[in-house]
Amino acid sequence: MLARLLVPFSFLALLLLPCLALAAPNEPTDAALVRHGREVVVRAQCNRCHEITGGLGAFKREMHCVNCHTWILGTKGKPDEIAKQRVDFPDWDRYLDSVVHFTRLPDLGTLTRRVRPSAVRRFLDAPHDVRPHLEESMIPLRLSGADKDAVVAWLASLAGPQVAPEEPAPAPESVDAARIAAGRTVFVAKGCPTCHVFGNVRFQPGFDAAFYKAMGANAQLAPNLRFARERVPRSVFVRFVQDPQSVDPRVTMPKLGVTPAEAERLADFVYAAAPELAGPPAAAEVPVVAALDRKVTFDEVYDELLGKICVHCHMDPATNNGDGGAGNTGGLGFAGKRLSLESYPSVARGLMRDGKRVSILTPGPGGQPPLLLEALLRRHREASRDQRRAFADHAGEGIAVDAAAPGMPLGLPALSLAQLRLVKTWLDQGAPGPAE
Repeated sequence: MLARLLVPFSFLALLLLPCLALAAPNEPTDAALVRHGREVVVRAQCNRCHEITGGLGAFKREMHCVNCHTWILGTKGKPDEIAKQRVDFPDWDRYLDSVVHFTRLPDLGTLTRRVRPSAVRRFLDAPHDVRPHLEESMIPLRLSGADKDAVVAWLASLAGPQVAPEEPAPAPESVDAARIAAGRTVFVAKGCPTCHVFGNVRFQPGFDAAFYKAMGANAQLAPNLRFARERVPRSVFVRFVQDPQSVDPRVTMPKLGVTPAEAERLADFVYAAAPELAGPPAAAEVPVVAALDRKVTFDEVYDELLGKICVHCHMDPATNNGDGGAGNTGGLGFAGKRLSLESYPSVARGLMRDGKRVSILTPGPGGQPPLLLEALLRRHREASRDQRRAFADHAGEGIAVDAAAPGMPLGLPALSLAQLRLVKTWLDQGAPGPAE
């Protein structure tokens, strides 16, 4: 199974990486802050998902979410390579069908060349969905304010003299309607809507959510440009749209032949036009989940959910070289709940809480759903923060994620109602084990 592609990372990180240290005698305060930031990033394992060019090397392929998934998908259409991998990984064909997420994520090493460090700091306090075509979302960070300050200082140090300046955003009312209209014309003419959205503004027929989904990797990292006002200094935006790689060599945006005058008009539109947002969302509705009128087996739940999604963070360390993932032995800044979902016996053992084993399959006090279902339902409450899909943009940041008890699956979209019904039915039937 895919879990066996992953090798220990959290345990080794704790053993081999230094604990946070105080500034050495006579060490400049800013240097100590930068060093602290790097240590926090290592502890939170940010480079398990992200590239951090110039700062940290990525985890080995087996331990790096994106690199592992791109490796698997890279064997598609290569019968000899697939046959080779089947020898060690009998479920390889299933991986080719089930690997969908974590194939592209932003590079953090060059981030502050484009984004103001102060905007990065605000994002760490209240992460929200900046990239509507990317289904993955930022996980909640269990960091102190001082830790976050240090992380931003370290990221800014990676940009050096090319760090984005803290210039104030221009007032929208300072741009007249004619310049905004001219900017919109350039925006469409240069093909910007092919990848980017701007709030809920509709530019052309056919540029809808289905279109962007079909664009796939070409549009995944394209941000919603209505956030440029708070994230990117206008002077950087003007340079970026003319020559993206001169600002950040790691971005994939092509050079579109934008003249200096056109760049100014694009900035007028992006920094002053109305993004046509919906009102702030009400508290997310937790779906009413009705049981199915048929028998549901553990194997069905495992194939649809536990073995496809959950096992990545809830592995059995005995079959994965001692590594149980963030939800079991710990990682990504989480201490781990000692919960393995890789087999029925381990699912039935439950998780550790206050030194005791607690079932995730039986109802809680007062008729509360079993912990397994409750965690899956909780993810729906977080959707207004983490799933700001194209043309469903809204004012406000949405419901915050509780870093102490985030919904599941972590960093991925909430389960569909059909998947939830499958889990609920199995639980209502007593969560029976496999027949064999």
